[in-house]
Amino acid sequence: MTAKTELQVALANARIALTTAKAQIKELVVAVKVEKEKAVQAKATAKEAKRQEAIRKAQAKLAKLMDKANPVGVKARKAARKPSPVIVTKG
Repeated sequence: MTAKTELQVALANARIALTTAKAQIKELVVAVKVEKEKAVQAKATAKEAKRQEAIRKAQAKLAKLMDKANPVGVKARKAARKPSPVIVTKG
């Protein structure tokens, strides 16, 4: 077996460091993908919760309107009345 020179040892150490760095990069890439997926999932969950809240509010408002004894408003009742007969005055 031949003795390794300083350059050969440095090259071997550099290759080991490169292999280690590549492995760390792969792990970090996987971690970033998982993190992004979690963020997308959280955003979708928040959006769905907001949507459900809006639906709940709209249903509550509709129920409130439907619970009234006479759901038609004052303006609608006035508009639906027959007009009064015309009275002609001589002046």
